[in-house]
Amino acid sequence: MLNLWFLKFKILIFLLLKYRKKKNKITISKISNSKEILRIINYKIEYFGKKNRRKIQLKKYENYFNFYENLKLRTDFEIISTVGNIKIKGTRILPILENKNNDKAMIFCHGVTRDRWSLFYIIHLTLQRGYQVITYDARNHGFSDVCETTLGQVESCDLQDIIIHIKKNFLIKKIGLYGFSMGASTCLFWLSYFSGPANHEVSFAICESPFDIFFTQKIYSLGKGYDINLRSFFLNKFINEQLNSSEEKFDKINPLFVLPHSLPIKLLILHGISDSVISSKSSLRIYEKITKNPFNKKKINIYFCKYSDHGDLPFISDFIPNSLKWKTHKKNSKYNFTSLFFNYLERNL
Repeated sequence: MLNLWFLKFKILIFLLLKYRKKKNKITISKISNSKEILRIINYKIEYFGKKNRRKIQLKKYENYFNFYENLKLRTDFEIISTVGNIKIKGTRILPILENKNNDKAMIFCHGVTRDRWSLFYIIHLTLQRGYQVITYDARNHGFSDVCETTLGQVESCDLQDIIIHIKKNFLIKKIGLYGFSMGASTCLFWLSYFSGPANHEVSFAICESPFDIFFTQKIYSLGKGYDINLRSFFLNKFINEQLNSSEEKFDKINPLFVLPHSLPIKLLILHGISDSVISSKSSLRIYEKITKNPFNKKKINIYFCKYSDHGDLPFISDFIPNSLKWKTHKKNSKYNFTSLFFNYLERNL
């Protein structure tokens, strides 16, 4: 046992030295370098014994939509954020299908270390139904400017800037929001800060795997074990060097504490019961706080997928409609993510 621990310690020292040599070459603001960051993160996750089935291939996601560019249905745009004058890079994709949904749009907000293409599957489903797609790189991600990441707090201001831009330039009548992880928290902060009559075009927000309190989420994701201090070290290093922030600042970012008393738009919360990064209890706490106001119950829905991990929900595709009694359901549910998503769009957008 001692020899095994010593071997792991030597491997850890080797990784730290290797990482230190490359850290000046790594920036999260460029896709090519983001691949290197993600490779390092994936390697660390595997080192600590966590099964990683979703190694992120950013360029493959983007290439999937290249034919839209060839058809002149895909165009890039850029805005300057009102907070910090940050350049935010985005893409607009028009659907091939012509129908009543063509003047409606979905805006997609991605998670930490990802980019505008990482929600490619849900973007694909949206285009299949004839809706426009607006997807963009959050600040400090993809091709947007390098700055501090705030896990959705300031990013919600960027989302508002995006909404203003597309309403002014793209003549869109109705808007839906979809956020994953950090993007889900971005949507929750936006609900608290900006939703209302001035943004009446926004009909709903879909939040997949949101966190409620950063400290609680951090304890959950770190887990337990003799190597928890090493995992905490890597987490702090990642927050400081790649997200340009600090754990002390993140501890003050808590979407749960700023939720509106009265929901101005509809809200759909999705979460995997087997999420190893953000506990599904986070979504449950958000749901419980919002439904303390009985008038909100008609505007909010929460669905749990029993077998999905973080980011797996659109692919595992079994959800429990309006029920927390997930233990009584079999694995092969008659429900799936695609039918849920299509029905929700059709009814609310």
